[in-house]
Amino acid sequence: MNQPEPKAAEASVPMFYTAPRPLDRVRDGKMKLNRPTNFGFASKTNAIPLLVDEFPLAAAYYPIVFADGPLPVPAAVVGLKNDSNLFVGADGAWASGAYLPAYVRRYPFILMDDPQNKQFVLCIDDKCELLTETGEFALFEGEQPSAFTKSAMEFCAALRQQGDATDEFVKALKEHELLIPNNAEIEAQDGSHLQLSGFLVIDPKKFDALPDSTILQWRRKGWLGLVYAQLLSSHRWQNLLEMMQGRK
Repeated sequence: MNQPEPKAAEASVPMFYTAPRPLDRVRDGKMKLNRPTNFGFASKTNAIPLLVDEFPLAAAYYPIVFADGPLPVPAAVVGLKNDSNLFVGADGAWASGAYLPAYVRRYPFILMDDPQNKQFVLCIDDKCELLTETGEFALFEGEQPSAFTKSAMEFCAALRQQGDATDEFVKALKEHELLIPNNAEIEAQDGSHLQLSGFLVIDPKKFDALPDSTILQWRRKGWLGLVYAQLLSSHRWQNLLEMMQGRK
């Protein structure tokens, strides 16, 4: 499996982005952005980062795993091969009715660090095909960012906050040693088996053995539902296999 990028603002070139740069009133004063309908930019990955707020919805469509690293990254598995997203069709459309992860919805905007001024800056992918002078949504209105751009900024800021909450949850999983390597084995219709490895999942036995005091604390934090969502999402591996076989 591919390992999703840990935190967009911390990576030099985050996944999906080719040339992210700060928005500039002079340079982008006449630029407009079209509403994304083609998700080809997300077609060459099999795992997309998730935030904890997304677990309940994502679990209905994708296996949820944790990409291993110093701080494991929750991710929705969207394909069984490293360079294949089964939820992006040949026409670039996302699978009808399937939950669209926030990481995808954010593109082509992103918050990135400005160490010199000690703040985050709203950036846009300069190579994004949606960015033209004849698009639907203006980036600026006169001297000021447009309502569309302000909304994008608020969305990116909200994702940043949810990222902090996600880190807190993952750190708790690590502290209690609940994340274990898992090798998923899927049986195809012809009887063959597909082996998947390189990711972490929550150990249900270790979770059940947590002290009552920890369970109470996690219930107050809203974490129990996140654990159950991840465990239940393991049933989605078979769905991915069926989707892959349907493309042959």
